[in-house]
Amino acid sequence: MKTIEHISTMKKVLINELNQLPDENAFGTTNDPDRERLHGWIIDLTYIEKFGRPFDESSEVSFWFCDECWSPLSDYENALKDFTDHEQLLRYAAWLNM
Repeated sequence: MKTIEHISTMKKVLINELNQLPDENAFGTTNDPDRERLHGWIIDLTYIEKFGRPFDESSEVSFWFCDECWSPLSDYENALKDFTDHEQLLRYAAWLNM
């Protein structure tokens, strides 16, 4: 089970991702489904912050919170560990494209 620090960190990361998500993806289609999914995760994390447990025991956030390994958020948490390196690579790529 995660601590309140894990919950707060994940919530900050998801809010950051939501704020940086463009209106359209590289294929020209809308990112609204991704935006709605991030909103749902943030709402679930806020509920856990307030009440100490997930609202929906079968949600993706609930599986992540209870350390279930097959949740997409588990993959997201693993990717978060490499975030600094990935962010630097993205900055280099953007600089090269300018």
